[in-house]
Amino acid sequence: MTAALLFALLGGTSCIGMRIVYPVLPTPEELREFEAAGPADLVSDVFETASMHVSGPYRVVTGDLLLIELPPEVQLDTLSGETKPATLTIKCRVQDPAGTIELPMIGAQTVVGKTTGEIEELLAAAYHSPKILDRSVNVVVTVSEYRSVTVAVTGAVNQPGPHDLRSDRLSVMGALAEAGGVKGERGAKAIQVIAIVDGQTVKRTLGVQLGDIPLEDVPLKGGETIVVEPAPDRAFTVIGLVKKSGVFEYPVPRRYNLMQALATAGGVDETAAPRYATIYRVRADGQVVGATFQIDGTALQNASNVRIKDGDVIAVEHTQGSWLRQFFSQVLGFRASATLTTSTPTL
Repeated sequence: MTAALLFALLGGTSCIGMRIVYPVLPTPEELREFEAAGPADLVSDVFETASMHVSGPYRVVTGDLLLIELPPEVQLDTLSGETKPATLTIKCRVQDPAGTIELPMIGAQTVVGKTTGEIEELLAAAYHSPKILDRSVNVVVTVSEYRSVTVAVTGAVNQPGPHDLRSDRLSVMGALAEAGGVKGERGAKAIQVIAIVDGQTVKRTLGVQLGDIPLEDVPLKGGETIVVEPAPDRAFTVIGLVKKSGVFEYPVPRRYNLMQALATAGGVDETAAPRYATIYRVRADGQVVGATFQIDGTALQNASNVRIKDGDVIAVEHTQGSWLRQFFSQVLGFRASATLTTSTPTL
């Protein structure tokens, strides 16, 4: 049910702000039901996400092109009298499926799954041999060209289109990073990963945290399409004894409490000085539930702890006390909030 429907339901045939309500604070059970209603909260206390980790150093895969700097002694075919270069630079493609490279004097060396530092140690040890070179040598290895695959990223991202991902970024998070991230003004509702497996289209939907972080960092193989579904516009409604009733935008990732939402509406009517506000929201089964909270000076802390959700309708209605305060202010020309007393709880 939308905020507009909630507005119509609450308004009924009477004018909001004119009827008088008798506020009853929710019981603990009613409060739990109210808090469970509506969409999920914007931020959970614990990130249940496999994507929130820092990857280790890059490890070579088959298809990578390595740039290897070796000492000049390795160049055996240099003519006598010819000046030898300070270093010998060789480019080697990591072979599939063996994961090896071929180097002069030492032949095939298995490098797949190793970091560049581990490869340097491997080659230095292979060359430092009585049968090859009788001294320790310095070897420098860098990845000149990464093997990559292509995925398509569409929807609410800053740079939609095909993107090449290298082997250590073959995941949804890597694809989103290459696409410039999720658009910040609205965020994402969900992320779909679409792949073709054995001629069949397979779809997987991922939830989103904070509007732009997948709850899972699914690995990719290449050829997938990542569809980032934009989040719907978020809003809440404030009606009744406030200075500016209406529907207010609630952009991700903002989180308002009750007092901040009332401030967005310009604050409460000062002549009526209402002391209660009711928040209405929709349960998963479509039923509307409401909870009333104090918003006067003695209960600001409680009101500050009440989180507003997307679609909430906040109604600040007349109680007997607020109606009398407004009546005296409008008819007699002065505020009565400081002089009116009652033997019953403050309304």
